[in-house]
Amino acid sequence: MGFLREVTEEYLGALRYVREVPRDLKLPVGLRDILALVGPRRAGKTFLMLKTIKNLLDSGEQALYISFDELQFRRLEVRKLAEMAREEYPGGEIHLFLDEVQEWKDWDSKIRWLHDVKDFSLYVTGSSSALQSSEIPSRLRGRYISMLLLPLSFREIVASSQGEVKTVTFRERGAIKGMLNDYLTWGGFPEVWIYRSREKLVSLLETMFYRDIMERRKIRESAVFLELARLTISSYACPITWHSLRRAMRSIGIDLDVKTVMSYVEYMRRANLIFLAKRFTYSEREALASPKKVYLVDPGLATLLEKPMDKGRRAENLVYLELVRRGYEPRYYIKKGKEVDFVATKGGEKLIVEVALEDWEGHMSKVVEAARELRVDEARIVTWDAEGEERIGGCRINVIPLWKWLLRGVD
Repeated sequence: MGFLREVTEEYLGALRYVREVPRDLKLPVGLRDILALVGPRRAGKTFLMLKTIKNLLDSGEQALYISFDELQFRRLEVRKLAEMAREEYPGGEIHLFLDEVQEWKDWDSKIRWLHDVKDFSLYVTGSSSALQSSEIPSRLRGRYISMLLLPLSFREIVASSQGEVKTVTFRERGAIKGMLNDYLTWGGFPEVWIYRSREKLVSLLETMFYRDIMERRKIRESAVFLELARLTISSYACPITWHSLRRAMRSIGIDLDVKTVMSYVEYMRRANLIFLAKRFTYSEREALASPKKVYLVDPGLATLLEKPMDKGRRAENLVYLELVRRGYEPRYYIKKGKEVDFVATKGGEKLIVEVALEDWEGHMSKVVEAARELRVDEARIVTWDAEGEERIGGCRINVIPLWKWLLRGVD
């Protein structure tokens, strides 16, 4: 066994010490393009890589893992790395997994070279400060497929503790809803969920702020940025404009120009800390000019800034993330002052979803009106307990509890 295989086996050996929550997401293997695994830090990108390598090796494939956190690899020239890999596996395709690539000088040109020589199936990941989905196109120049890894979904968490839920009695419902309350509080970052630790949440958010944003963007006025970040995160599931954020900052004695406000919020988005949902309209110009709604990459982040919990907003944030996981682009819909939480699109499909944990009947008319205007014959209202089906004016409204919708996913 050569050096690179030995190092790979050492990392794989560490898997036995990790408390695993199995993921629904699997990495596709044998792609012609580079697979760039992106997402927030500590969501489990490295762990998913190592599990994929183990499965490949167990099935007789050739795979190597290299972490550029190790100084000895940072200094390697790309041709030397390719030569070392070929010493390990003289023939056939090698699955090459490259972690923390931001530490490898000129990583983008080196990875393009590895791709172009056709010996390797390439998988790359790194810190969200360096490997951002908005930067990959210019870095890898059309040679890549990007895959987003979010924190653990509620479905993954329930499956890890209860397995597949086939029958639901009062016992299962009670246990699942108790777990959902915990999930709304702690979110799905693996370490945070496993230990239910506020300290780990604080550490995670601080690392995102300082390493992924302030260090990378060379922000000098850190206190000003942190105040705007706190304000933006506290505004999750609410509409914002650049001017409204500026006015809120001025109310506490901090005067920022609109351009700086826009830049700071964009830095948070690019660091996979927040999402910005646009308004659904057939005019993209109108969508760009309308307020945006902020959603957090994980509902647990709100725990640090919100007490008591606003369960309605947390639930709305969860539904947004689930729609993103399912490949939809969720936008909010508003007409004549009546807002529907989500019109989510995928291909030519439109999905209307309203979150109303209580008093869902009061939301029925605006959902039906939105469905009629958008020519959609079905919509969903996500509640806490209520369940059923209503038909109004040719529109079918599915009323479904949040826990059941999250477990079942989008159908």
